[in-house]
Order: sequence, then C-alpha cells, then structure tokens
Amino acid sequence: MDRLEDRAAIEQQMFTYARATDWLEPENHRLVFADDSVFASPHSGDLHGPDAIVEWMTRVLQPFEATQHLIGNITITFTGDDTADAVSYVQAWHRYRDREKPDMILWGEYHDRWERIDGVWRIRERRVREAGFQPPREGGVLNPRRAKG
Repeated sequence: MDRLEDRAAIEQQMFTYARATDWLEPENHRLVFADDSVFASPHSGDLHGPDAIVEWMTRVLQPFEATQHLIGNITITFTGDDTADAVSYVQAWHRYRDREKPDMILWGEYHDRWERIDGVWRIRERRVREAGFQPPREGGVLNPRRAKG
C-alpha cells in the first residue's frame, strides 16, 4: 500500500470516529481504537482500551440529542512502515436533549498516534487539546500549540 492509500485509510478512520460519535453509536469506536489504546481529554483523563473509551463515550454522549464533529487541517507524518502521527482540527457542535441549555461548540485539536494492525490503521493514542467553547466555559487554551503535553 502506498502512502496516499495509507493517508486515505487513516482519514477514513478519523471520519469513522466522528460518525460513531455523531450517530450516537459509541460501540463503533471499537472499529477505530487499538486494543491497548489510550484516549485522553481534559474531561476524561487517561482512558485505557476500547472498553473504557466506549463506556466513557456512552456516558458523555447521553445528554445530547445530536452532535456533529467536523475534522479538518489533517497533517499525517509517517514514523515507520506501520506507524504514523497525526494532528487534526476539530469543531464539534452539541445539541442538548434539554432544550433549556444552549447548543455547545468545541474547537480543538486531536493529536494521534496511529498503527497499522492486521492491515487496519487504528488509533494507538488520542489526546484532545481544547482551544475554546461556545458558550464560554472553564477549560481550554487560546492556542493548543501553547499548551504543554
């Protein structure tokens, strides 16, 4: 498989992650994460393995009627034949089931380590860096590049 195909495969997995979230089907995150993966965000802490990730996603998505995660500005750097690092921007809109709450938008970055396992590119590690929220709330930094980690 050449690098263009590898890039396309990684990007498709990024979109599978977004669809699993947006279609409120957290079980489908198992299609994206490696068995020994780590997912970390300011609100989740470090989650180890797909079971922990799916459990957290199920819980955190519960209050929302709908979400839409737009992923762009994807940069993929291959670090080996079967490994890659990626940074992508995310804009994530959230509509609460409780319509008294205003819609929420998150801006941030995904910092990923990918590995091809049995022919499938999977996330080995995903770290979410928040840049901001609407409406404003605690957390996030004005520029994720300035955050250490």
